[in-house]
Amino acid sequence: MRRRGTIDEDATLGELASERPARMRVFERLRLDYCCGGASTLQDACRERGLEVGAVRAQLEAVDRDDVLLEPASERDWRRATIDELCDHIVSTHHDYLRQEMPRISDLLARVVRAHGADCLDFEIIERAFASLRADLDAHIDEEERLLFPACRALGRDGETGDELDQGTVGRQRDEHEAVGRKLTALRALTGGYDTSRALCSTHRALLESLRLMEADLHRHIHEENNVLLPRVGGRSTQTM
Repeated sequence: MRRRGTIDEDATLGELASERPARMRVFERLRLDYCCGGASTLQDACRERGLEVGAVRAQLEAVDRDDVLLEPASERDWRRATIDELCDHIVSTHHDYLRQEMPRISDLLARVVRAHGADCLDFEIIERAFASLRADLDAHIDEEERLLFPACRALGRDGETGDELDQGTVGRQRDEHEAVGRKLTALRALTGGYDTSRALCSTHRALLESLRLMEADLHRHIHEENNVLLPRVGGRSTQTM
């Protein structure tokens, strides 16, 4: 049994993030994958990253103790929401954000390529990498809204009586999330970890900051689908992708 006021090292990252959304800030800072890798236990994830689990546990417990929360939209425990509410939240908070931000980031990238591409060919590689990620995300969120979410909502209206989505649908969603995760990792590496101290101009700095914020939002987005929505409609446990 988990002791009062402590973090269970055998709890999964997905469970810990769902219980207290503020913990996601610790996971982001330490590069612990709570979205695509949400089925990993805290202990295993720390071992893989070469982190001392006791030190990480202490950081998480400090967040809990101080009650330092994220913005109000992120504070809610989405495990206790209806499926309709959860789908509405994902669309309004994450899908709409991507539809607004991705064109803006593409424009920033084009401006950086025009200004600095002749001196640094890496910018053209980054532009192609982002274009590939954007194409995947555009197709993915469109399919979710046309097919996945209506099916999830129908299950919710039926009272979640034990019916589930077929495993092919669930597996495809998880596979697509994993592909997005790989492209995010590659983009982070190409940009030097979004290090704004290396920015060549104000536009480049704005680009790096925008990419960093988009990555963080995508982590929460995928977490809410992989670790909250999909287990409710397509299985009863979070799976490693």
